Amino acid sequence: MSSSKSSISLLLLLSWITGICQGFPMLFEAINSNQVCMDYNIPDGDDAHLLFLPLPDDIEHEVEDWFYTELSEMTRPDSVQFLKDLSNMPKDIMEKIRKHKTRARLTVNVEEEETKNIVRNAYLTYFRPTILHDLTKSERGQGWDVTRGNYRFCIHVRGQGSARIIFDAIKVSEYEKKAQRKHVVKKEHLTPLERSLEDTSATAKTIIDDMHYMEKREIRMKRTADGTNSRIKWFSYLSISILMGVTYFQMTHLKGYFKKKKVL
Repeated sequence: MSSSKSSISLLLLLSWITGICQGFPMLFEAINSNQVCMDYNIPDGDDAHLLFLPLPDDIEHEVEDWFYTELSEMTRPDSVQFLKDLSNMPKDIMEKIRKHKTRARLTVNVEEEETKNIVRNAYLTYFRPTILHDLTKSERGQGWDVTRGNYRFCIHVRGQGSARIIFDAIKVSEYEKKAQRKHVVKKEHLTPLERSLEDTSATAKTIIDDMHYMEKREIRMKRTADGTNSRIKWFSYLSISILMGVTYFQMTHLKGYFKKKKVL
């Protein structure tokens, strides 16, 4: 009986931790006349939407906080703004935005990390969210592959001034399952234990996806290590060959010198 209570308590605790550990958008800086790149992995059989919202580097904190909250709402499945647009902008935020006249040109390129093929590219507009839908749509049904699902997106900044980018990514499986459960069964029909089991199942799937991602990373790192070891081996052979050649040249030169001087 005590072990059963412990198991239930553990499930409830795991569900509570899962509930509070929700993801939030990421904020990073893109330097003037430069680019910043990040990697993103999509589990096999899944898809994702990427959201970008650029702001000037010298933006006020109040404006930045408002846009950050808005993008958080756009990535929350239960929100009315989910994957849509920003809400009506307050007058004080709009007035502060109008002060920023200098703009840099921002573009984003999304490429497959292994093949370097560009999957998506788009222009980013200041104070407007850009959504790149369904990155892996063309690759569905192709089965497991070490090169599939690993993406790198790069923000290019051209012109005057740097930029702050608010970024977030949404996996399709995460909100589709929530929508299905919402239509199939109502919340009041589930006991707390059943809800905890649902949340634990979703957490287990996330862990499995992370393990698959680590497996892909391990295979790619092994390829890199094998390639490095091979280059080091051939470099060693080349160094020994050069050393032997230089030694032979020095011996031949000294032998001829001593013969000419009639020492030998």
